[in-house]
Amino acid sequence: MVTKHEQLLLWEGGQALALGSVLAPGEFDTRLDGQLDVSFLLNGFCIAGLPLRRPRDNTLVWKRQDERFALTVQSPEIALPGGSSFIAGLPFGPKARLLAMWLATEAKDPTRRPNDRWIEIGKITDWLRAVGISPEWGPRGSVVATKDQFLRLAFAQFSMVFRRDDGFQPFKHETLIEAGVFRDNDLERASAGNISDLKWPVGFLLSQTAFDRFRNQSIPIPTTRLRQVAHNAMAIDILTLLCYRLPLIEVNSTEIVTWRQLTAQFGNRGEPVYQFKDTFTDSIKLALRAYPEARVELVDAGLQLQHSDPAALRRAFFVLPGARAFPPGGKRRAKAASPKLRTIRMEVESK
Repeated sequence: MVTKHEQLLLWEGGQALALGSVLAPGEFDTRLDGQLDVSFLLNGFCIAGLPLRRPRDNTLVWKRQDERFALTVQSPEIALPGGSSFIAGLPFGPKARLLAMWLATEAKDPTRRPNDRWIEIGKITDWLRAVGISPEWGPRGSVVATKDQFLRLAFAQFSMVFRRDDGFQPFKHETLIEAGVFRDNDLERASAGNISDLKWPVGFLLSQTAFDRFRNQSIPIPTTRLRQVAHNAMAIDILTLLCYRLPLIEVNSTEIVTWRQLTAQFGNRGEPVYQFKDTFTDSIKLALRAYPEARVELVDAGLQLQHSDPAALRRAFFVLPGARAFPPGGKRRAKAASPKLRTIRMEVESK
């Protein structure tokens, strides 16, 4: 029988590596019955993140670009039955990043059936607690803010344009979520700005492209380390980039990411380098407290990266004695859906 540990494969330099191979013989099965505490993020989000904060004037188009890659995120107007419509707005900030991570983690759950793209919201508040977000209620509480970002992610559209060395420019249009089910008149409430009155969505159907990418192109991040950056969007971006990039650098090699490149990747559109430096310096200090194994250094030219052994970070995937453990997928399994909800799900998946 293949265990959940054997199914959980991590990437090191493009090669699949079983999680247990970094531990001493016998150690693998003795740590709290091998419980894991690991989350995942699509590697593309490690390269180009979402807006750091609510865009000015609540704009509906956001762009990030460098010389070889451009990302555009849009929030379209959605017509509703009865003649009204609503605009969800662009996903932004730390909670949007954590939700994208939660979706990838759910898709990577080794107990999930290979073609099961349906994500039930269930007890997402357990996962929020695991990453350091206290599920507070109230108009400005984290629960309301999380529902708002869920709504934004559900309707966001992503467009990517690449520049290749051979002169061609491929492009892609994608969504993370293909379909979903909200309750009562929640979309009408959202249209009126009453986000605090929204209930949790029933669930979402990931797009086939997003599901495949989550399953095959996600990188692992220790859930416990996310607690230290959960309230800082740029620190989340830096932490995930380092988790993705450092193991891919050749051993005994270093790379420099210039301040101009860092500003293009992490800064706000049009932000001057000198202004960006202060924010980045504070955020990377926070990220490195969460990832002390990272071999990086701020230098005059920018950020110096050195190969960092992924085995050191993988040890953080195990739940240590006395720590609160969460099963794969970052949450306790929700109770079985009612027959009515199962019927609604089948209708959504079949359309």
